[in-house]
Amino acid sequence: MQLPTETSPAHPLADTSALVLLWCGHEIYRTGAVEQYSRKLDLNNGRELLKRCNAVWPEYGKVIRLRKSCIAKTASSLLRNGTIRQVVIPAAGFSMLGIELAAMFSGLDVFELDRDGMPEKQEITRALRYAADSSLHCIAADICDCGQVERLLSVAGWKRAEPTLLVIEGISYYLQKESARKLWELVAPESPVIFEYLVPLSSVNAGRRHIPEAVFTEIMAYCSSPPSVTCWSEDELKFEPSVSVDRCYSLSDIDK
Repeated sequence: MQLPTETSPAHPLADTSALVLLWCGHEIYRTGAVEQYSRKLDLNNGRELLKRCNAVWPEYGKVIRLRKSCIAKTASSLLRNGTIRQVVIPAAGFSMLGIELAAMFSGLDVFELDRDGMPEKQEITRALRYAADSSLHCIAADICDCGQVERLLSVAGWKRAEPTLLVIEGISYYLQKESARKLWELVAPESPVIFEYLVPLSSVNAGRRHIPEAVFTEIMAYCSSPPSVTCWSEDELKFEPSVSVDRCYSLSDIDK
């Protein structure tokens, strides 16, 4: 595959991948690597889905920007003291977080996993400028097959016995809960996990309950996906034996 340049055609993304990047933009990230990467992507396939979601609630993009900004800032704060030198991001797709972290922190290995698009992303990101001795590894893997995930991560240079920052974002609602648990258990004890999830509709303000329900229904109908969505609650997570909750941010907390 030819590496895109400033004048060569941008790489077209699938509809849902393009939708998320249309919502969040690259402006919430700070590095030139992310800005350079964003120019190599063609997001036109997401515009019809964006139009449909905006018809439900035009401010939904703000929700995505707030979420991604909070996750990026939290990840940066966890990496700042230099004790964690590896990051794993399952179902990363064409997201920008791994690029941002590799560009910000020296000596950092970022391992991104997804079933599709990883060879293409590796090519697109190959010429980006990362921090000294840092790198981005894009690995094609089924994240529900933890045996395969562990094996491919190890081949790429990941060290299971060393602390890892695990970032689970934008995927928990499509995973069975046991699959999420297996991802938590993959990393070494005391490794921090950033886990983004949907709360049950009963926990959402009654006046706004229709918004996430309608947005997800629209996306799943457009993509012909099964209608079921996995939800978690803070109280439920507190009783999970393989993790402990350090802090929990609601969307209203992030907005403030």
